[in-house]
Amino acid sequence: MSSIEIELKLSVKPDAISAIRQQLFEFPHDYTSPQHLTNIYYETPDNQLRRWDMGLRIRGFDGHYEMTIKTAGKVVGGLHQRPEFNVPLHRPELDLAQFPSHIWPENISLSYLQEQLRALFSTDFSREKWLVSYGQSEIEVVLDQGMISAGNSHAEKQSTPICEFELELINGNVTDVLSLANKLASQSGLRLANKSKAARGYALVQALSQASPQISAQTALPNVVEALDWQQPLLVLLSDILAQWQTQEEGWLAGLAAGKTGLMQVLLWGEELVEKQAELLPEALERLPDLLSELRSKLSATTVNEEAQAKTEAEELCYSTSWLQCKLALTQWLIVQSR
Repeated sequence: MSSIEIELKLSVKPDAISAIRQQLFEFPHDYTSPQHLTNIYYETPDNQLRRWDMGLRIRGFDGHYEMTIKTAGKVVGGLHQRPEFNVPLHRPELDLAQFPSHIWPENISLSYLQEQLRALFSTDFSREKWLVSYGQSEIEVVLDQGMISAGNSHAEKQSTPICEFELELINGNVTDVLSLANKLASQSGLRLANKSKAARGYALVQALSQASPQISAQTALPNVVEALDWQQPLLVLLSDILAQWQTQEEGWLAGLAAGKTGLMQVLLWGEELVEKQAELLPEALERLPDLLSELRSKLSATTVNEEAQAKTEAEELCYSTSWLQCKLALTQWLIVQSR
């Protein structure tokens, strides 16, 4: 079975979960209580799937198994759009031949590829689910809490937490997904996330191969803001601003002071873009200029004198209501322009 997965990932602070869950119960919904899921992700020694922008896993749940592969897609400001193929399994064993042949590059030996695949990392988490009726759409909202783990021995093993909401469009309009996220954003503690569990797992494996995983995780983040080409169409400019915002935000949260400097530039670009393209700004997004100005003022007020204080200030701002609502507004503008 294949589909185009369209979802929004929201990293959540643990102390915000209760209030957001309560919001979800207030919408028309069907609820599924928490279920335990395990996933094993596979890769070749030379990261062939990663180089094809593919992610392969086997998921186990209540004695049932499913093999899933996700192929090349795109991420815009945290909105993920990616082809996905799912195959039920009787046993947790790979069988690549069950996937459609057209997803693979030409002249590939599936039998050889399958022989090369090894378990690379795993995820272990509980999933709570709401099927929400919102606007003209059905949106599946899940809360995942658990761990991503990599490494074969206790000495080498590394893990990172999973604590996120995902909003996936089942049917309807992608703008309803953004609108629902905007409603949830009235509670602080949420942040747009542009990395899937698989991407985070690959990063964990890469960090294990470095002498200092903590340092490598930071230095791998770009800390240079690329100049905008203002001659590009509005659609391209919005995409660039959102992409650079996400990159600099990740850097600032990881402790890179350059990330804050980069965010100041990105916010300035956002204000300049709104001013230049004011006639194309949808009426529903009339608060966007004020949000951008407000965030730039708050960012200017933060300090970087002490590492601990800088990290606290970064998390407070990046997980704030206005921060998320501003990024959602830019994403919605982008979606409107792409129609």
